[in-house]
Amino acid sequence: MKRNVMVSGRENRLTAVGRQQIHECVVVMLLIVMAVSQSACSTSTGASDGTWRANYFKDPNSVWGAIELSLIDLDYEVTDKNRFDGVIRAESDPAVDGTVIVLDINQVVYTEDQVNVFVKPSFGGEGGSVNRDLLKAAAEELIQRVTSKL
Repeated sequence: MKRNVMVSGRENRLTAVGRQQIHECVVVMLLIVMAVSQSACSTSTGASDGTWRANYFKDPNSVWGAIELSLIDLDYEVTDKNRFDGVIRAESDPAVDGTVIVLDINQVVYTEDQVNVFVKPSFGGEGGSVNRDLLKAAAEELIQRVTSKL
């Protein structure tokens, strides 16, 4: 049996406005979720212990490849790497003053599509600069390069 229900014009407008607001809210939330999930790097931070971290929402093999290509682009020589353990150690060529920067990189896989990369820069070799800003710049440059490749 059919019921005929009369809804006043004011109530009908309120219902339509309410539905439109809900629809807009859902669309905005979906766009935010999509933007966050599509971004390669969600965070990049430097810790007080001198380690920089970047969190990527990509598969581990893509991140590992981006790290290796970035080291080549930045003219670092890989002195040690172990893909299974997710570690790479690379050194820069000596600067004019003899400064060598060593990057210890650790890739930690949390899920199939979430990878953290830790970069701990230090000075290697003998002599050269002890300016901590050089270490910061080296770590940030590597993370920026990896992020741009992803």
